[in-house]
Amino acid sequence: MILWLLACGNTEPLTPHDDNPFHGDPPSIESISADCDPEAGEWEFEVTTQNWTGGGWVWMGVTANNAEGHRLRSVKAAADGSSDRLFLQLDIEPDWRDATRSKSTRYLCSDRADMTFMVTAYDPRGDRVEDCRTWGSNPNLWTEVDSAYDCSTLWETDDDTASP
Repeated sequence: MILWLLACGNTEPLTPHDDNPFHGDPPSIESISADCDPEAGEWEFEVTTQNWTGGGWVWMGVTANNAEGHRLRSVKAAADGSSDRLFLQLDIEPDWRDATRSKSTRYLCSDRADMTFMVTAYDPRGDRVEDCRTWGSNPNLWTEVDSAYDCSTLWETDDDTASP
């Protein structure tokens, strides 16, 4: 018992290696995955960011009058605040009138070539958009959609399939 007490008395105090271990910088989008599976009848969106987010949105549309937004939720934020993973799965509704925000969509996988997409990442409090990316057939579409964020930052892709 005495040896144990002596051993505890000689240990170095713990000191943090980072002055701000909770990464107070705004989130920035690092990667985007937008997949559609026609057999499963669903779209999946995944966004990874550097630093914590307050969630985000994914927008998809063909025209200003034919666009929809869905909430991206954080599903795996790093405990130290250094990263976040946002995810959304949407069922494809055969009848567009049955589509429900953040649960289902009217867009088929075959619509992809005519579509434009945008993702946003909010500050950790969810007050404002800190980063965004757009891609697809008309990246300027979001300037025409009243409820969408006005994003002009292109997501660079290696192919012409309108997917990141």
